[in-house]
Order: sequence, then C-alpha cells, then structure tokens
Amino acid sequence: MTEEAWWRGQAAGIPPKAPDAFPLWPDTTTTTVRAPAPAPDEPGADLVPFAPDPVARDAGATAVVEHLQLAAVRLEETAARLTDAGELWPPPAMRAMRRPRDAAVTSPPPKRRARKVPRPRSPAVGLPAMLLIALLAGFFAWTSAEPFWLDMGQGEAGRAQVTRCTGDGVLRRCYATFQSADGAAVAGVPVVGADDAPGTVLDARMRDGGRIAYAGDPTGLRVRWTVGLALILLCGAALCWATGAGRLGRFRTRLAACALTTAAPVVLGLGVLVSCY
Repeated sequence: MTEEAWWRGQAAGIPPKAPDAFPLWPDTTTTTVRAPAPAPDEPGADLVPFAPDPVARDAGATAVVEHLQLAAVRLEETAARLTDAGELWPPPAMRAMRRPRDAAVTSPPPKRRARKVPRPRSPAVGLPAMLLIALLAGFFAWTSAEPFWLDMGQGEAGRAQVTRCTGDGVLRRCYATFQSADGAAVAGVPVVGADDAPGTVLDARMRDGGRIAYAGDPTGLRVRWTVGLALILLCGAALCWATGAGRLGRFRTRLAACALTTAAPVVLGLGVLVSCY
C-alpha cells in the first residue's frame, strides 16, 4: 500500500498500518551511561542519582527534530499530490452537509407582478360628481327624517279626513285635513299609508310642524326610512368611485380615502336628521 493510499484510507476512517511499518519513526538508539557510585561514607550514598549523558541527549533531540521536519515535508507533498489528482478534501465519506446548489442550475425566484397604478380622477369630473351626490344624499335624508322620528314615537295622534286624491296607481296622492286631540286642525296635509276615497276619516299621526300625516301600519314607516338610509349608503359608494379614492397610492391610503368618502353622505344625512328633530 502506497503512502497516498494510506492517507486516503485514514481520512475515510480506515485504521492505519502497524507502527513498525511507519517510515517516520526515528531509528536511532540512545545509550545510558551510569554515573560512578559514591563512596559509602559520603552523604546520600543510599540514593541513586540520575545523570544522563549530555552528548546522547543532544543527539536524540536532533534526531527527533529531523524526523519531524521530514514528516512535515512528506505531508505537504502528499497534500499537493492529492490536489493535483483532483481529490476533494474532505472526502465524500466524511461530508455531512448537503451538496450546495449550482447557481447556474437553480431557477431564479419568481418575480411578483407589479400592480398597475391607475391615474387619479380628473378634478373636472370629480368635483361636479361630488356636488351632485351630496345633493342627492341630502334629499334622501330629508325625505327619511320625518318617517324616522314618527317611527321613534314622536308626533301627535289625531284624525285625518281625506279631502281629495290625484293620480292613479303608484302616482296616486291623497290630501286630508288633520285634526289633533287638542282641536288644532291643519288642512291640505299629504296622507301617507292610505289612499281611501275623499270624505274618509282615518286615525293618523303627525309631528308638530310636520309635512305629512301617517295613517298606515308602523311597519311602513320603518320601510320608508330604511330605504332612505340604503340610498344614502349607495351615494357614499358612488362618491368613492367618482372622486377616485380607490386610485391613490398604498393600500392603507386607499382604504382610508374610501372610508372617509363613504362616510361623508352618512354624516350629511345625520346632520339633516338632527335638524329635523
């Protein structure tokens, strides 16, 4: 077995050869010279002193140094031969890590598709649309305010006598004279919730200074102001689209802008509702 083969075998975990075949051990021998024994009457005669020969000690140390230098040179030569022969260090048997990926073979990570940012809405379109939507939201709030307060229990109970009716079907409108419990009468008041013939007397409710007298089931009042509230929310969504709030930069900015524009008609409707209290 050559030295190169022995070196690879030891790297792979194969035990080395017998020590006697190792070529780096020193083959020199040392000579021990015994010191002359002391006289019996001298002090310390019973002790055996150790006095190595300086010449032999220097010769052994020199031999050890020479052999160590020779071993270092041979190790360097063996490492150079392994490198020239294409051997990898450490050998595959001693590797515990996974083989690194080759950058040329590894596919690049997929790129995220950039979001296309739309252009902001033109002020020439956004401002007129905002004004129109604000007027619509105010109108819906005004028509829903009185049914809302009547449904909440406000208003005075009384009797309404139908005086005249105009139109047919959905466009039919009836007017009556409302007389409250304390005797106050209001003529020409639109009657909501009933379309009876003129001359009919109905139980109705009306707010002080109100514009309508309601003579139907209270469920109809809830339907009226709920539909008005839904139309106001729809105005908020239309305002968000018309002003281009969803075309701003980051997601948080778009979310905040849409929330504010949607809440603007609702705030306007609350103001109209409070003013009609």
